[in-house]
Amino acid sequence: MDGIANIEKTGGTAQRLGQIVLGVPHNIGSGFSARHFSEEMFAGAMDPLLMVDHFVMTAPTFEPHLHAGISAVTAMFEDSEGVFLNRDTLGHNIELKAGDLYWLTAASGAAHEEKPAKNSRVHALQVFVNLPERLKKCPARSLRVDAGDVPMIEGGGHRVRVVLGASGGVKGETGTPEEMTMLDGFLAADGRFSHALPEGRQAWIYAVSGTVTVATDAEERVLPAGTATTVEAGLAIEVAMTAKAPAHFVLMAGKPIHETFVKQGPLVMSTADDVRRTLADFARGKFGRVPT
Repeated sequence: MDGIANIEKTGGTAQRLGQIVLGVPHNIGSGFSARHFSEEMFAGAMDPLLMVDHFVMTAPTFEPHLHAGISAVTAMFEDSEGVFLNRDTLGHNIELKAGDLYWLTAASGAAHEEKPAKNSRVHALQVFVNLPERLKKCPARSLRVDAGDVPMIEGGGHRVRVVLGASGGVKGETGTPEEMTMLDGFLAADGRFSHALPEGRQAWIYAVSGTVTVATDAEERVLPAGTATTVEAGLAIEVAMTAKAPAHFVLMAGKPIHETFVKQGPLVMSTADDVRRTLADFARGKFGRVPT
């Protein structure tokens, strides 16, 4: 289902909130289940995001694989159990734990493998973030954010982790290739949290659990668990998240890129020739090896 009927209060103001989209179930074996979102489902309105998987993984599922032209981001939720093992061609062999984030800027090309350690239950988001053409051929690099370093906004009825970017004067990690805000928020019954979306930024908002109402002065969307909506870039705007019962949401926001691209699986380059060259470079071992 790509759209759910929504409530709109236009009040004479241009519409900024997008449609409500239900994530597509995606299961692989008995060890991986996800709700999948892609940019096509939002007609480009989640730009610069290309894909989001909200997943639970309890067993190794994916072989080492190549990314290029994007950032591949793993954002661990606080209720993850155990360890998520991450190996990549940058030479990293690390353990991600509950609340951590790992941002792999694949750019010209990098391969990685992520799998849960024995007896682990990984609950997380996997996000593909597009890179502008000027960054697609840069060397790969990475960023790790430890849960203990993530600042918190706490108030009446809300607790929000500022994983990336800033909200309400509270600053999280800012070392991403392009500006990006990521808020991991929890609302109590009748809780409310408001985020000031700066001018020119576009937002994607997802209800992880519970039911979250997303509102501006002019519009409103009610998001049941497993659904998402967008806020179109424009003038600065206040976006409020409220809930009648406990709920969990994620907000991601950045500057839309508005560039054409060629997508082949986890490779997103500016031209088909760039995709072919990247695959050939990978076959020749140009990007190194995943540590054993």
